[in-house]
Amino acid sequence: MKKKGGKLKWIVIIVIVIAAISMATKGGNNDSSTGNTESNTASSEKKDTKKSEKKKIEYKNVSASELMKALEDNAAAASDKYKGKYLRITGRVSTIDSDCKYITVLPDDDEYAIIGIQCNTQNDKQKNDVKKLSKDKKIVVKGKCTDVGEVMGYSLDIDAMAQ
Repeated sequence: MKKKGGKLKWIVIIVIVIAAISMATKGGNNDSSTGNTESNTASSEKKDTKKSEKKKIEYKNVSASELMKALEDNAAAASDKYKGKYLRITGRVSTIDSDCKYITVLPDDDEYAIIGIQCNTQNDKQKNDVKKLSKDKKIVVKGKCTDVGEVMGYSLDIDAMAQ
């Protein structure tokens, strides 16, 4: 009897192990295939959303003076209001980086302003456009505000600019 019980015990263990492996394999395949489908769908939706975002971007008109006033009044509130938003900023050119990586835009009405909006170029066309700029000339810059800080001012990734 001990032999029969011993064999039965091993048969039961083997059946349980095979069942566990089978369930784990099927569960893993189902999850990964479902996950891939959801991932592919989400990826596709993200691409469609990005395309539609580029077409539907609406820029909020704001002057460099307004931005600096908001920053001066309350940096935290200015960050909530402008960070991550698309802005169309009017101001004057201040700093022009020698590598054309950025320009700084300051308020028109404050000739002693130090803190402003650092506008970062995104491509070679924009870098070539930067080479045509002159300090203290009026400019309109459109882009996404990426950072707001009371010490460094605002950062913006440029979409377009015009004098």
